[in-house]
Amino acid sequence: MQGYGVGKLQRYFWPKTALLFCPDGDAIDAAFGFVEKEDVDIVERRTIDRGDKTSLAEWYREIVRTYPKTYAAAMLDTINQGALPGCGKSVFAAFGVEAALVQSLCVDDTWEVYASLVEMKWFEQKFREIELDLVYSPFVLLYSHSQPFLEENPGLFLLHQEGVAYMMVLSKEKMWYAQTLIVSKEPEEAEETLSEAEMEEEEIEGLAFDLEEISADTEVEPISDVDVLTDFKEEIGKKETGPVSETALELLEYNLDLFENLKEAVSRFYHDDRYPHEFIEKVTIFDTASLEEDLVRYIEDELFMEASLHRLDPIDAAAKLVAREIGS
Repeated sequence: MQGYGVGKLQRYFWPKTALLFCPDGDAIDAAFGFVEKEDVDIVERRTIDRGDKTSLAEWYREIVRTYPKTYAAAMLDTINQGALPGCGKSVFAAFGVEAALVQSLCVDDTWEVYASLVEMKWFEQKFREIELDLVYSPFVLLYSHSQPFLEENPGLFLLHQEGVAYMMVLSKEKMWYAQTLIVSKEPEEAEETLSEAEMEEEEIEGLAFDLEEISADTEVEPISDVDVLTDFKEEIGKKETGPVSETALELLEYNLDLFENLKEAVSRFYHDDRYPHEFIEKVTIFDTASLEEDLVRYIEDELFMEASLHRLDPIDAAAKLVAREIGS
């Protein structure tokens, strides 16, 4: 296979290689590289249309023909997944999650990450032409990437992709809270899940939990009654010399939707007695898409929290997780 140069002699002797891919919005970010001790040395990257899984499968087969010891790793992008403080069946019971119907992993002996077995099946079905060795949770990626930012007091950390954001409240000692925020209200185009007929054939009766039930067991009071939509429009008006464009309005609505979701999630953390409570002073956002700094300013102005926005390459972040899991 041409184009995959070997920088070290040892790579000629059945090296460990990896194909990483992360579904993100309408695209799939994918990369191939050599597994090192603490990272994956990426040598080629591709952006593939989300509906074109054939190209991804063909690339995978091409790689395996040349490098049989290739690991395939993907980030799970299904909605019905989450994380809970603590580990064990009692934790699942407390938060209304049926432990028998989820796949879970206890992380650092302090918190549990989980995903519905039904949606795991959907995900594997979508990429059935690729032999997946590792499927990792965005919550694990967020947790790992947040480590250098952790302090004694809890902070809010957000991993944003187009249409979805994964939120965690973390401190050096523990994971306090987690929630999946659905930002985009657009219906999925020709969703690549199991068909209804296939679902019936597999006798799938439903998911192991309901996101609304998990996050909304207690009544939540709003943090702020400020009309931020008006403020957003006024701010766009200052930047635009003419009429506000449709693109600008769409971006406005998207940022507002994310802001409102974040505000509601913070309220749930403060008011839900199942979680330990402590005031959050900092918000750190890792963005894989195109959020604007205006969102940071609104978090600071409306939620009275220090906020920062960091661009995140999910492939680079995932490469470290994969290298750690596979080893050298």
